[in-house]
Amino acid sequence: MKTFNVFIIALLLSLSCYAQSHDSLVRELKYKIEKATTDSAQIKYKIELVKQIHRFDIDTSVIVLKEVLDVLENLEESNYYQSRKAEALNYLGILNSKQSEVEIALNNYLKALDITQTIGDSVGVGLTLHNLGMFYRRQKDYKKAKQYLKKAIAIKQQSKDVEDLALSHHMLAVTYYTNKQMDSARYHISVVKSMPCSGIRKSKANGTLAALYFSEKSYDKSINIYKENIGISKDVNDQNELSISYLNVAVLYNALKEYEKAVPYLDSAIAVAEKTKNKGLLRTQYYSRSNLNETRKEYQQALQDYKIYKAYNDSINDTEKVKRITALELNYKFDKEKQADQLRLESEAAKKRLYLILFAIAVILGSIIFWLTRKNAKHRLALSNNKLQREQLEKVQAELALVTKEKELKRVVIEGSLRQEILNKTLGEIKDIIGLENEKERKIALQSLSASLLSEEVTKKTTSEIQSYLDKVSLDFKVILDSNFSQLSEKEKELLCLMTLELNATQISKLQNNTVSAIKSSRSRIRKKIGVGSKEDIIDFIQNSRT
Repeated sequence: MKTFNVFIIALLLSLSCYAQSHDSLVRELKYKIEKATTDSAQIKYKIELVKQIHRFDIDTSVIVLKEVLDVLENLEESNYYQSRKAEALNYLGILNSKQSEVEIALNNYLKALDITQTIGDSVGVGLTLHNLGMFYRRQKDYKKAKQYLKKAIAIKQQSKDVEDLALSHHMLAVTYYTNKQMDSARYHISVVKSMPCSGIRKSKANGTLAALYFSEKSYDKSINIYKENIGISKDVNDQNELSISYLNVAVLYNALKEYEKAVPYLDSAIAVAEKTKNKGLLRTQYYSRSNLNETRKEYQQALQDYKIYKAYNDSINDTEKVKRITALELNYKFDKEKQADQLRLESEAAKKRLYLILFAIAVILGSIIFWLTRKNAKHRLALSNNKLQREQLEKVQAELALVTKEKELKRVVIEGSLRQEILNKTLGEIKDIIGLENEKERKIALQSLSASLLSEEVTKKTTSEIQSYLDKVSLDFKVILDSNFSQLSEKEKELLCLMTLELNATQISKLQNNTVSAIKSSRSRIRKKIGVGSKEDIIDFIQNSRT
C-alpha cells in the first residue's frame, strides 16, 4: 500500500511543479491586463491568464471569463471577437465541468462549437471537439468520448498543430485505457511517441503507458518506460520531471521487492531534487527512502531519513503559509479594482443558480405533469378508439343482422308465394283430372300430380336443412364474405359457409341438391375469383383477410 501511495504522490508532484513554474507568468499577465488600453488586448490577456490559472484557481478563472463574455456581448460580431468568445466558452465549459455543472458545461461547449463552425475556425472546432471528448470521458460515456476525440484528431491533422494533435491522441489513449481497451491505448501512445512533438508531451504519454503496465502488474515494462522518461527529462533539462522519474523507478523496484536496485534510483532522485531545492519532492523522496530502509532493516538510516522528511514537512507547511500571504499581497492590487464587480457577479451567480434550480424544478414538475397528462390522454384515446371499434363492429353486425332478416323475410314471402302458387296450380290440375272421362287417363294424371307434390316436399326439406346448417356459421365469417368478397354469388357464399362446418363435397351436394362434380367446379371458380392457390386452405385465407 505504501508503494502505491508513493507512486500516486509522485505523479501528483509533477502537477505541483508545473503550477510553481507558472507563478511568474501569471504575475506578468496580471500586470499586462492592468496596463492594457484596448478591449481586444484585455480580452487576449485575460484568456491567456485563465489558461495559466484554471487548473488551480477555478473561482477566479470563472469571474475573469464572465468579464470577457460580458465585454464581448457589447462588441461588434467580427470573426476575431467570435473566435475569442468561443475560446472563452470552451474554458468556461471546462470549469463548469470541474464544478459538476454538467448541463451548463455541455451547453457552453455546444455554443462554442456552433460559433467556430459558423465562422470556419478550424482551430476552435478542434479545441471544442477535444473538450467534448474530455467531457463525455468524465461522464464515463466512453463511446461518445472516443467519437469526439477522433473528430478532434481529424480536424487537428488539417491544422498541422503537432503539439495539440499529440494531446488529443494522448487523451484518446487515456480514454481507451480507462475503458480497459489496452491495445488501442498502446496504439495511440505509440502515435504520440512517433510524432515530432515536445519531449514533455512524449514523457506524459510515457507516464500513461507506464500506468497501463503498472495496472497489469507488468512492473518491468513500467520501469523501462520510466527509465525512458529519465532520458527525455535529461534531454529537455527538466530537473523536476527527472527527479520524479527516478523516484518512480525506485518505487516500482520496491514493488518488485528488489530493494537494492531501488536504492540508487532513490538516491539519484534526492540528489536532483536537492539541486533544484524542491522541498515538496524532497519530502516525498525522504519519506519513501525511510520506508525502503525500514524494509531493508536499516533502522538507523530509516530514522535519519524520517527526521529529514519531518523537517521538510514542517518547513513546507510554514513556507506554504508564507506563500499564501505573499500571493495575497501580489493579488491585492489586481483584486481590489474588481472586488465590487466580483461581489456583484457572485451575487448574480447565486441568483442565477437559485433561478436555475427553481427553473430545473419547474421543468421537472412540468415534465412530470406533461408526461402524466400525455399518458392519460393516450389512455383516453385508446379507450375511445376501442369504443369506436366496438361500435363500428356492432354497427356492421347489426347491419348484417338486418340484411339477414331482410333476406329471411324475403325468403319467407317467396316461399309463401310459391306455396300459394303451388296450391293454386294443384287445385287447377285436380279440377282438370276430375273433368277427365277416361278412368285410365285420370289415374295417370293423379300419379303425375303425386310425383310433382313429392318433389316439392323434398326441395322444401332440403332448403330447411341448409338453413339450419347456415345458422351455425359464425357471424364474423359472414361479415368477412359480405365485406371483402362481393364478387362471389350468394350460392358460392352459401357453399363457403357450409365448408366452414367441415362438410365434404358429397354432404354439400346433397344439401344443395347438386352433383359432387358441380360442387368441386364451384370451389375451383371461387379459388380463381379470390386468388387462392390450389394448395392453400380457402377458409383460412378468407378468415385471415380481415387483417
